[in-house]
Amino acid sequence: MRPLYINGSPGCRVVLDEPALRVSLADKADQLFPISRVSRVVCKGVVEWSMSALLACADAGIAVLFLEKNGELRARWLGHAGERQALTQRLVDLLARADGPALYENWTLSMEKMAARSFARRIGLIDWREVPVVSLRRQLSDSLGSEGRHCANLLQSLVHAELLLWLPEAGFVGDDEALIDNDMDLAMFLSRLLVWDFYPLLLEDEVTGDKNAQMQAMAVLYQQRTDRCYLLFRSTINKLHQFLLAVS
Repeated sequence: MRPLYINGSPGCRVVLDEPALRVSLADKADQLFPISRVSRVVCKGVVEWSMSALLACADAGIAVLFLEKNGELRARWLGHAGERQALTQRLVDLLARADGPALYENWTLSMEKMAARSFARRIGLIDWREVPVVSLRRQLSDSLGSEGRHCANLLQSLVHAELLLWLPEAGFVGDDEALIDNDMDLAMFLSRLLVWDFYPLLLEDEVTGDKNAQMQAMAVLYQQRTDRCYLLFRSTINKLHQFLLAVS
């Protein structure tokens, strides 16, 4: 299965043409994408969806992500999840404890510090072991500029879309009511964490001002590094598993 990326524009529409999604664009021939071959859908720009198409994606377990103009995630449509998994329950149990939210926040901060320090080391900062994450983010934002930040948002959204597939396979159910009640979005946190690995590449490459070209370029960049991203994801999940076992 492969992801479906849609660069929308006025008149773009997605409807169900069983057993496929039909994508219509102004002045272009319609395209059919068999649902059985689609892993997820990422929409940017103006894309109108029929309810039957959205429900078909839900029934097939296909997540649909809608991005803002700047590439950030605006909304997501999640498909059916499986039964509650053991790791989800461990995290729910932790968050139910009086000290649970603080313990979990400390873990997330330590993971972000680790990712940020790896980034600082790769770009050659002398004080990479000591530089605060907040300072790194500020420097990074200035260095990327508006076009670079847009590309970073696109990359984070692409990672987020992949995580909606990877997390259930790793034992986490993202739409668990208890996690939602605790305002806990593991996919969003992990997408912010994993995109640190892409920042050195964004700093090296010249960014074009063509928004459609940026979407295509970031999709290609992500696909080239999917295996590495998955390894980083599995390493992070293993650390989370160890943390949950340690505090249980």
